[in-house]
Amino acid sequence: MPNTFTSTGMTTATRAELISNFVSSFQTIYGADINTDPDSPDGQLINIFVQALLDAQDLMVQVNNNFDPDLAFGTILDQRVAINGIQRQIGTYSYTPITVTTGAACTLQGLDLYPNTPFTVSDSSGNQWYLAATVSPSVGVNSYQFRAASTGAITTILNTIVNITTIVLGVLTVNNPSVLTTLGTNEETDSALKIRRQKSVALPSQGYLAGLLGAIENVTGVTAAYVYENNTDSTVVIGSDSIPSHSIWVIVAGTFAASDVATAIYSKRNAGCGMYGSITYNYSQIDGTTFVVRWDDVVEQPLYISFNAHSLNGTTPPNTTAILAQLPGLFVPGVNAEVNINQLATLVQQIDPNTLVIVTSGSQGFSTTGSGGWANYLSPTSYKNQFVVSSPNISITIV
Repeated sequence: MPNTFTSTGMTTATRAELISNFVSSFQTIYGADINTDPDSPDGQLINIFVQALLDAQDLMVQVNNNFDPDLAFGTILDQRVAINGIQRQIGTYSYTPITVTTGAACTLQGLDLYPNTPFTVSDSSGNQWYLAATVSPSVGVNSYQFRAASTGAITTILNTIVNITTIVLGVLTVNNPSVLTTLGTNEETDSALKIRRQKSVALPSQGYLAGLLGAIENVTGVTAAYVYENNTDSTVVIGSDSIPSHSIWVIVAGTFAASDVATAIYSKRNAGCGMYGSITYNYSQIDGTTFVVRWDDVVEQPLYISFNAHSLNGTTPPNTTAILAQLPGLFVPGVNAEVNINQLATLVQQIDPNTLVIVTSGSQGFSTTGSGGWANYLSPTSYKNQFVVSSPNISITIV
C-alpha cells in the first residue's frame, strides 16, 4: 500500500487503490468469479471498509499537517506559533449604555461580582450584554454601562436591546437609545496570525527592516504597524513629514505600553540609524545613559464608501442593514494600507452572500472626503494614516 512517510512528506492511498486491494483480497479468498460490483453486497461491504480507511487517512494527514504552522488552525495553531515566541492577539469587548426602567427598589449584579451571574439583557439577534458594575437603581429610568458577552466587533442597532434575560423583581424594561461607547475588536484570525508568524521568524535578525517590523507587531496591544526606511543621503518629504536621511519612521496602531514599543525599536534598529516621529521615549541603557526612541502613533483617516448592491437571486433584497452594521468591524485596513473594490466585495459577500457589489466609475467607490475623488482603489494621504470605516460613511444603493 502506498501509505508512506518520507523526507518529502506523507503519501496515502487513494480510493481506487484501496478498492483494488480489497477486490484482489476478496478474489483470493472467495474466487475470481466473485461479484464485487458497487451494487452487490460484497461491493458495498468493500466500500464500507474503504471509507473507514479513507476517514482514518484523512485524520492522519490532518494531524501531520498541523505540525506546519502555515497549515495548522485554531488552538493547534496557537501552540505552533508559540514556538516562535508569539501569541494570538485576543479580541476586546464592546461596551454600550443601556437604560433600565425599574418600578421598585432592587439590586442588579454586575461583572464585578464574578463568578456570580451578572444582570443580562439581549437583542433580537441573540447578542447578550452584561451589566458592567453592580448597582441599586432608583425607581424610574436609569442608564448603565453594559459589556458584550463575547469579544469582537459586536455592533448595536438603536432600540433593539429590549430583552431581559436575567429576571429581577422590580425591573420593568430595558433599551439602548444611545450609540456604542466602545466597539470591540475581533480576535486575530488564523490567516492574520499565520502572516504575523511568518514575519516573526525575522525577530532574531539584527538590523533588518523585517526584524524590526516583526518585533513591533509582536508587542502586546499593537494591532498594526508600518516602518518606512529612508536609506538615501538626503531628506525625503512625504506630505507634511520630512524624513531625515538614513533614518526610519515607525508608525504604530493599537493600545500598547510605550515602553514595549520603545524596547522593540531600540533592540532592532540598525546601529547609527536615525529615527523620526513626534512620540519620544527615554530608554535606559545598560550603562545608565538615556537613549531617546522616536516613533508616531497612527492617525485615523475616515474612509467613505459608496456602491450599488444587487440581489444575486433576484428575489431577496440585499441585507443592507447587516452590511452597514458589520462592515466596519470586518473592513480594517492596516497602517498606510491601500483599499480596493475586490476587498470590499469579498467582505460584503461574507456578510450577505446574496449581495453583488457594483461600482459606478467616477461617482462611487472610495473617497477621503465623501464628496468627490471616488476611486476603485485608494491609499491614505500619509504613511502614518490608517483608514477607518464607520457605518455613517457607507452609502449603499440597491439596484
